[in-house]
Amino acid sequence: MTHSNLNSVLEDLGTTQIEKQVPALEQAVDIVDSIAIQAVAALRTSPNRFLVAERLKRFGSVIVPHLEKLFQESDDSETQILAALVLLQFNSRVGVPCLLDAVTQDKYYAGLVAEHLAKLGIKEANEPILNRLRTCHLKEVDLVVNLLDALAKLGGILPSDLQQRLSAADVPWQIRTVYQNNLATLPNPESPDLNDYPKDKLTLTFKAY
Repeated sequence: MTHSNLNSVLEDLGTTQIEKQVPALEQAVDIVDSIAIQAVAALRTSPNRFLVAERLKRFGSVIVPHLEKLFQESDDSETQILAALVLLQFNSRVGVPCLLDAVTQDKYYAGLVAEHLAKLGIKEANEPILNRLRTCHLKEVDLVVNLLDALAKLGGILPSDLQQRLSAADVPWQIRTVYQNNLATLPNPESPDLNDYPKDKLTLTFKAY
């Protein structure tokens, strides 16, 4: 595609002559698709894939088949995670298993992924979130807070071992504050009396701190 070709298509799109306008529309579709392919390719090659991924959604659903192809063919975990996150925004769940693994294992995107999964109400994220809360370092404050926030949006409950872990004296104050303000009064999910606990108390809701 040359600059002159693009100008010609734009000119024909603006005409009222249907014999020019319809072919121009078909050419425009091909041009947009070609640009989408190159934009998706940038997710694979860019030195900052996150910045590329943030902007891909602007292309709309035209990028979905190209992103799905990239996701399936790539052997780079960051590329797969970011492609899956963008696809999730178009309700394509081909990358959900990858994202669930990322919550448990990924060093950089676990919190972000958990938030996106929770936003769409993907309940399968509950267990990976709990597993990551068990294994992550509590000095990773942002990660822990993101995981707790995602768990709250999913209506999850902290098991007793995590309640004990997050209420310990050496827990960073940000995490401890979130726990004390919102989780300390929740029942132990292993408790036989859980079914008698008011249902409106079983959803975690975080306040600003």
